Amino acid sequence: MPFSQVFQSLGAIASIIAPAKRPIRPLEIDLEAFQPLSKAERAVLGRWVSEDGATRLDLRPNGRFGKQRDQAAGHGGRYEVDASQLYFESDAGHVWSGELRRGQLAFGEKRFRRTLQLDPVGLIRSDR
Repeated sequence: MPFSQVFQSLGAIASIIAPAKRPIRPLEIDLEAFQPLSKAERAVLGRWVSEDGATRLDLRPNGRFGKQRDQAAGHGGRYEVDASQLYFESDAGHVWSGELRRGQLAFGEKRFRRTLQLDPVGLIRSDR
């Protein structure tokens, strides 16, 4: 009996014994696991207030933000930092970007200054 026929026979027997497909498992990614923050990400953490004081923006270490204007109900979403560029997506689906320039956050003509700095370990101190 030629070797090719032997291998074909063994392959046929193996396919009967072993299942053809393995069950698919969901990915096991722990999104809550701590990942070291980059220097740019640490630079934007904390509470930022617009120049006129009407808008407050809280940037948290978990990539979430909270935004509140005057007495209106606040909303939130997620943000990402890429060097000096910030990209925001609200939970309602609105998308916008900003830039960190000379210690200020800039969104078009609107400027924000930091009033509280948030340490990655969760400690808050005044930024003066």
